[in-house]
Amino acid sequence: MTMVETKKPAAEKKAEKAPAKKPAAEKPKAAKPKDAKPKAAKPKDAKPKAAKPKDAKPKDAKPKEVKAKDVKPVPMKRKTKLELLRERKPKGMKPKDKSKSKPKPVKEKKPKEKEPLGKKPLKAGCYRIWKGKKEIIRRKNYIVKPIGGANNGNARRVLQNKRPAYYAAQLNKKYIRKRKPKTSFKRLRPSITPGTVCIIVSGVHKGKKVVFLKRLVSGLCLVTGPFKINACPLRRINQIYLIATATKLDISKVEIPKHINDRYFRRGKAVRSKKEEGDIFGQKTEKYVASEQRKKDQEELDAKLISAIKERDDKKMFFGYLGSYFGLRNRMYPHIMKF
Repeated sequence: MTMVETKKPAAEKKAEKAPAKKPAAEKPKAAKPKDAKPKAAKPKDAKPKAAKPKDAKPKDAKPKEVKAKDVKPVPMKRKTKLELLRERKPKGMKPKDKSKSKPKPVKEKKPKEKEPLGKKPLKAGCYRIWKGKKEIIRRKNYIVKPIGGANNGNARRVLQNKRPAYYAAQLNKKYIRKRKPKTSFKRLRPSITPGTVCIIVSGVHKGKKVVFLKRLVSGLCLVTGPFKINACPLRRINQIYLIATATKLDISKVEIPKHINDRYFRRGKAVRSKKEEGDIFGQKTEKYVASEQRKKDQEELDAKLISAIKERDDKKMFFGYLGSYFGLRNRMYPHIMKF
């Protein structure tokens, strides 16, 4: 008998060529309800469903982690110097164990008991003013004091704040700034050196020729006649009142005592005695009298200066030059003269 070969469908041929797949684990089939309708049979010619793309996300898939690039950095606040100092701990200090430390008991603050308004005792010469609920305590301008005597009014008013003794003549007076004492002085002129003979321009001894000794701390110049030659004692004088001449005296051997300074020339204030009945209109003027110490210092310096003058060759002319006065005559111009 001859066997007749029947043509197989195309779907069966593809299944034979494909490799055998592993049998998948059989899932337990859910029990079908009795009333469930049977599914309609698929036709043979039905096309298979298209396979899902690989990129398709399953339902139970977790969301991807966000990369660091996508997150914007949060700007950090800079700490202040005070915060950094508080955080800093001194060297050698160990951190305290918070577990061992016991919490301190919190003290309850008792509210202060305020005295009721209007019952507070006031000091003498004070009074109260009320502005709504506010109490203002002010001081009186005067206090009434009792006075004895029949015709004195039995009392008088005494001001608590005394009025000023001085009243300004103008309403808008100008305040003058107080000048501070000078700490720096102008430099000494180069023409004035120790031993230079200078001419005094102003004052009681104007026109006299003196010998410059040294400059004091206050900036004034210490000069002397000497006193035996022209009656000019040890004096302080500003350099603007001195004309320096070309004549000089060698005083390298003359030692000036250290105690001759600015304090040495200060004069003490005379203590005023209480006015008596006869001295109400009398005006007493006390004349200055040199102390014994100044007289002694003057004699010692004069002796040293005269011995220095005697060593010069022109000593006779020098004594006469120091003893003479300086003066200008007709057609003598000081700005043209050379001293």
